[in-house]
Amino acid sequence: MRPFRGGAVTHNGVALYRETVLKPGDVVGLGDHFLFLYRDPRVTPAPPLALTLPWQADASATCCPSGLVDRQEALKLYLASPESVLKFHPRHADDLLQEIISKNSSPDSGGGPLAPAYLLSIMIDHAAKHLDPALTPQILLKSANLIKEIVWDNIKEFGDKHPTQNSTEQEGEISTPNVQKLSSDLRPLMFWMSNATELLNFFQVKVENMEKEWEFEAPGDPVLTADMDTCSEALAQLDDVIMHTFQQCVYHLTKTLYSLLPALLDTNPFSNEEKEKEKDGARGAEGEEKKEGEVDDESVLPPKVAGLVEVYRCSLMLSREACLSPPLTSQTFGYLFFFTNTSLLNTLLERDGLFSWSRAVQIRTNLDLVLDWLQGAGLGDIASEFMKKLSVTVNFLCIPKTRLIQSSWASLKEEHELLSPAQLHHLLTHYKLGPTRAPPASWAPPTSADLSGDIFESFLDHPPLILPNETPRLDLSQPIPSSELQKEVTRLRTYLWGLDQDELPANQRTRL
Repeated sequence: MRPFRGGAVTHNGVALYRETVLKPGDVVGLGDHFLFLYRDPRVTPAPPLALTLPWQADASATCCPSGLVDRQEALKLYLASPESVLKFHPRHADDLLQEIISKNSSPDSGGGPLAPAYLLSIMIDHAAKHLDPALTPQILLKSANLIKEIVWDNIKEFGDKHPTQNSTEQEGEISTPNVQKLSSDLRPLMFWMSNATELLNFFQVKVENMEKEWEFEAPGDPVLTADMDTCSEALAQLDDVIMHTFQQCVYHLTKTLYSLLPALLDTNPFSNEEKEKEKDGARGAEGEEKKEGEVDDESVLPPKVAGLVEVYRCSLMLSREACLSPPLTSQTFGYLFFFTNTSLLNTLLERDGLFSWSRAVQIRTNLDLVLDWLQGAGLGDIASEFMKKLSVTVNFLCIPKTRLIQSSWASLKEEHELLSPAQLHHLLTHYKLGPTRAPPASWAPPTSADLSGDIFESFLDHPPLILPNETPRLDLSQPIPSSELQKEVTRLRTYLWGLDQDELPANQRTRL
């Protein structure tokens, strides 16, 4: 039996909102005045009535699971239950929503990195399975609006600390403590990006399930249309949260990178000074035990190159601490590496004083040190993909001069096909062969080569942000995943029980 939306139907005395299987002895109520007893003539003898007694119905409206004689013991079992369940009465939905958001609005709230997403998910799961279907779209939208409001406040607070314009911080003054301070200030934004992503995945599944249920309803029903619009608005709000937090994070991380990237082109990793600094850093790192979750230490790198790597390290620690989904983590670093590639390549092409074998070998060594560190941190594949053109350009400049002189345009273009004709021509034209040596004739491009293109890469060609559409990582069929969340769920259950008790006469309350 399945009631139409808004129909007054009861099943054994309990309001029925969704499809259920009738059993012999069930009592079905239609409207306010009609009761029907379901009998199956094939079943003999006829089973007794399954109508819920009044005092049992009252018990089911509280936080206690029905059917247990000892209500006090049942309450204690429910409050400490490890099941991913959070029962509540519809009239307490707004209070519960505010309680979840207000007490779990920062990464330091104590419930864990995905506490808001998990707690809202079990709340919505209960509403979608057991309460009036009209309630679920409202909870989706209200929760999305509350999250967006908090995130907008976080973005404003972050902007006050790190203004995007008229900054007094000069290039070259960015140090490791400054990078770590930026990373710390980005934690709330990364926290909500991660939670909004998980909620978006969960919301999408719930909305799809609701759409399947609504297929049985009358087409064009204005109530269902309004509910669908509400769900769409909730999804759009979470989309906004993810996009804005992503943009803020990558903007400020790339802004920091911009000041540190030239070190990769200018640092001589073979100088005695850099070697001494490298040894000092290695000695300072000896005996220090790496904490769980930390990535390889960059103290063995030349100090200026280590400053660049520190941005990647802090970004990786941020994403891990926030339990950011793998697709969004990949996109975050994809953008950082795209920016690294584009910025360094444009700077390299602009500074033709670097077009020599000796300088290219230094750059190649620094680049390899960074790529090796990224490989050890599990980011090697993404880095190689987005920094491919920079590597190809540096490899070109690393070709020994004697071999380069003997090469032709056709062979060089074939070996370095990622370089556009304009870029290859620019490199060959300005290559430092010597004060009196002219470029060989074999370097001349054919007349058919298009040399009119811009030699610089465009920052507008960055990879687009692809919003997630994947299976939720939060599995509500499993027990509560952590002791921190168990503590918070127990607190919320106790809070809801308190709301129930406040509405009862003193002689009907259950004492813990």
